[in-house]
Amino acid sequence: MSSVPPARRRRTLVPRLLERAKIDAAGRVTPGRLRARVMHVLGGYAAPVRWYRRLRPRWLWERANLNGKATRRYVAEHGLIVHSGPFAGLIYPAAAIGNASFLPTKLLGAYEAELAPVLADAAGFDLFVDIGSGEGYYCVGFKRRFPATRVIGYETDRFERALSEKLAKVNGVRIETRGTADHAALNALPAGRLLLMTDVEGYERELADPAAVPRLREASMIIEAHPDAHPDIVELLTGRFRSSHDIELVRGRPKQAGDYPQLAHWDPGLARYAISEGRANDPLWLVLRPRGAHGLP
Repeated sequence: MSSVPPARRRRTLVPRLLERAKIDAAGRVTPGRLRARVMHVLGGYAAPVRWYRRLRPRWLWERANLNGKATRRYVAEHGLIVHSGPFAGLIYPAAAIGNASFLPTKLLGAYEAELAPVLADAAGFDLFVDIGSGEGYYCVGFKRRFPATRVIGYETDRFERALSEKLAKVNGVRIETRGTADHAALNALPAGRLLLMTDVEGYERELADPAAVPRLREASMIIEAHPDAHPDIVELLTGRFRSSHDIELVRGRPKQAGDYPQLAHWDPGLARYAISEGRANDPLWLVLRPRGAHGLP
């Protein structure tokens, strides 16, 4: 039996585990490392992961989370206001620290910045629906930018839904939060011009089906594809919507800390965490614009 006290063993074990969970120069989780293995086994939305994130001690979060230290430092230096992008000015509550995913990346305006040109001009919709809405970054940001649009977020994690409601309150807007989205939920959505956004870890294969949800043939959509889950997903979705939509593939690109003045004086190793989106591969979205109907520019 070790003579090291249990608390001391935990504090020495965590840095060793973190050392195995590297991210690369682009701020992405390196495939095959510890975090990728754990998330693959448990699933990004698995109950054990959710409860771990809520119950972990602060010292454990700062050591074990890929952007824990970067989050604390960024907030101390620059506060909780989104700096740039279509949602510039969005204010996060203090409760988001340690609970909102990739918070410094969002505060910088770097999170999924490839979608900024699409979202910046997305005026004129009656309804914006985000499936897999997390803590409400897109829902609240969209509502602030386009107040006349009704916003509904679907998120299975009740903790994330509660945080999104806090985010909405801090920003003085009202959004609707709901749980699981399925074909029945989509068919029951209110009438009007619809912009649908999804990030559902592979569930887009089942969900984005115009045969089951005819309204999707006239909806504008931003669908994050997950080829790791379904290698044929792009071809499948393109085939489903080719006759009704113009389809653009938007590919993610590595982010560089040097592009963000707030990180100019940071150590490069820590700055990588501040721009990390925690991905093993660059993201890929399908932007679908319906023909002959009001849609995305």
